[in-house]
Amino acid sequence: MSKRLRSLILAGALFLTLLAAASPQPSSQVRVEATPPIYDFSVETTWLTLKDGVRLSITLFTPIPKSPGEKFPALLEFLPYRKDDPVSMSRSQTYAYFARRGYISARVDIRGTGSSEGVFPGKEYSEQELDDACEIIDQLSKLHQSNGRVGMWGVSWGGFNSIQVAMRQPQALKAIHAAHATDDLYRDDIHYIDGAIHVDGWTSGFYPSLALPQTPLWPVDEAYFRDRFDQYPGFLTYMKQQRDGDFWRENSLRWQYEKIRVPCYLIGGLLDGYKDTPPRMLENMKVPVKAVMGPWNHSYPDYGEPGPNHEWRHEAVRWWDYWLKDKNTGIMDEPRFAIFIREGHAPDENQKMTPGHWVYEEWPVPGIKWDKLFPSDYRRLGAEPGKQIAETLPYVPSYGLATSGLTSAYGGDSEVAWWGDSKGDMRPDDAGSLIFDSPVIEERFEVVGFPKVYLRVSADAPLAHWIARLEDIQPEGTVSLVTGALLNASQRESRLKPSPLVPGKVYDLEFEMHFTTWTFKPGHRIRLAVSNALFPMIWPTPSLMTTKLFIGVESTRLELPVMPPAERQVPAFRPPEPREEAPQIKLIRPLEAREQERPGLPYFGAYSWPEASVEQKRDMDSTVSVDWKGAKSYEVQGARFRTYVRDYYDTNDKNPANSNYRGERGKLIEIENRVIDLHSTIDIHSDEINFYVVFLRQIFENGKLLRQREWRETMPRDYQ
Repeated sequence: MSKRLRSLILAGALFLTLLAAASPQPSSQVRVEATPPIYDFSVETTWLTLKDGVRLSITLFTPIPKSPGEKFPALLEFLPYRKDDPVSMSRSQTYAYFARRGYISARVDIRGTGSSEGVFPGKEYSEQELDDACEIIDQLSKLHQSNGRVGMWGVSWGGFNSIQVAMRQPQALKAIHAAHATDDLYRDDIHYIDGAIHVDGWTSGFYPSLALPQTPLWPVDEAYFRDRFDQYPGFLTYMKQQRDGDFWRENSLRWQYEKIRVPCYLIGGLLDGYKDTPPRMLENMKVPVKAVMGPWNHSYPDYGEPGPNHEWRHEAVRWWDYWLKDKNTGIMDEPRFAIFIREGHAPDENQKMTPGHWVYEEWPVPGIKWDKLFPSDYRRLGAEPGKQIAETLPYVPSYGLATSGLTSAYGGDSEVAWWGDSKGDMRPDDAGSLIFDSPVIEERFEVVGFPKVYLRVSADAPLAHWIARLEDIQPEGTVSLVTGALLNASQRESRLKPSPLVPGKVYDLEFEMHFTTWTFKPGHRIRLAVSNALFPMIWPTPSLMTTKLFIGVESTRLELPVMPPAERQVPAFRPPEPREEAPQIKLIRPLEAREQERPGLPYFGAYSWPEASVEQKRDMDSTVSVDWKGAKSYEVQGARFRTYVRDYYDTNDKNPANSNYRGERGKLIEIENRVIDLHSTIDIHSDEINFYVVFLRQIFENGKLLRQREWRETMPRDYQ
């Protein structure tokens, strides 16, 4: 062998060795278990001073090193939900869980909220908030206990800003973990669900909470009035942004997936309003992405309802260990998507456990088959289009209560009406819909993904919504909601440039339903329901009208993504672990009894306690209303807290332009010799042309009104 050939062989061998060393380690290597809970930790609440001098309150859970010089990664959760309030403090177990496993866990109040100084920027996920987060990440990476690597995580708001901060690519951020968040702020978030205006208890609860005094001392002074109480309610800003555009897309990942360059772990829930994002990110991201889609609502997998539940924090530690500690826990050798396949089941709005099974899959699922079903005459749903006819549907604005999920009361601070949470029987909404039913199913099959709807339609008004629901008719006749979606028909060609319908003109519409899994079983039937109203989830369109659905044509059909049968891996999730002991919260007796002890205090409504209540009414003048009320009262370390809420909706079936919403919120705090009571109301009224909004704040101390602020604004309806 020549010297030149020998040199080339040696050089090639060296290149392959270096290439192998730089590549991810193969699954055959010895894996390391996730870090066990071996660390004690300290808890400290202190300040982070930003470049502009504003101090943010931070609570740090810091592991105590096992050896000299041991360093730890840092994990950041960044929220406006007042970390030092008693209920938030009781949720600190997750920080302790991570700290015991060798992570500096940091929770920070966004500026102008909770214990932090400054003024809330007025917008959710604002440029200021995201800039602050990048600065916090840099400071965390430079703590003397830190190894320089930072992860960001959270559920809902914390998931939203984790995604958006990752888009900014701060140098020390190495991975994120986002639960129940969205990549599409206009269509998926709760201001304009599916592109149509939406108001519920979150809005009327969050914006008043921004006017609460700074914890832990609750000062009511001139700085409080300037920085919090007198600040413009951001809700009014959102009411003015009724169409998609730069306001929404600037920080929406869906239009710029390439901006994230760190690995992402995502959690979604089949009964959550943000369930579409995990599969979209799996499909479109170029960085490593893992996702879990479970049966839960807007909660973490260890306690979300309905179950089954698992210990997501263990999986999170496996994730953080891999990316922040260089430990191969095996998490990246598993398939990217863990999916819970729901078994077809009867409707149950109080469901605690979902029948079904877990599988691992890739996304998109290889071999998905699209089954076409066509609405036809005699309200049938079959494999062929059938006879061509036009079905008419008079618009009844008050239909939609069952889909909205406000047909019964449940506990909590507020109600949320969206494509989430367990629903009851769909037959009340089906009564106001065009329904098409398949023959009885003979063989079971599984649907996984985004069912597609194609509708040939017309309307005799310039603005209309079309709602499509996929449903499962049980053998005994009850009807379960599988999934659905709404299309604001003004956005049929472009979300950015909506346009009116031409009355009487025929249009071909197409849209995806929200992500779902479902098993259709023998003896059941498939139902497609089509309607024009989704009250009170969506604000009614203003004009009475009759719409038409043209059936017996290829342009009106339902397409189901049917998953092929196969042997699949099953996730080995751990059951939920006990949580760390939290500060004792003592529930106290009903507010009605408490008020008798202090008759001089202002009080806004005597609600049942601790349950919520909901009342539906239909008046003689065709006004239909939903009135949701709730209250709770508790005591923590001698301080007493009371929350009282009301969300009221009405519309008129003869004049849908005349619709209304009223949200009331009250927070009463008894600390030592002080009683602070913050009361807020949001009133929205509409006619054919405008929305009229009144936002009122009042604050009382020891029964005396200290200040009142009212904002009145008129916003033109912009295709809403």
